[in-house]
Amino acid sequence: MGIFTSALLGKLKSALTFHDTDIEAARAARSSPVVKTKPSSKAKDKKAVKRNPQGHRVMSFADLISHLGTLTRNTLAVPLQGGHTITIHSTPTSLQKAAFDLLEIDPARVQ
Repeated sequence: MGIFTSALLGKLKSALTFHDTDIEAARAARSSPVVKTKPSSKAKDKKAVKRNPQGHRVMSFADLISHLGTLTRNTLAVPLQGGHTITIHSTPTSLQKAAFDLLEIDPARVQ
């Protein structure tokens, strides 16, 4: 379970945060294995425009988790109809939709 969760979060982190997605190219460009790896050109581009190649806004991982947490489920009670309830799910933002698509999760199932 932990490995599966880690792999899913890694996929989410690399696509929607400032995480370097081309780390292998950056490592290949360094002169020695001891030298610190510099960010790849893809990472520099993503940081400069604050968008990923698909056009979604990128942010820190903590900000991404906070943004995903704004998706809500509202349950309304209808007292005049014998205690019936109505559940309304908020519409996910394009970033939330992209995140749930990457994780292969239906947002309505996690609310």
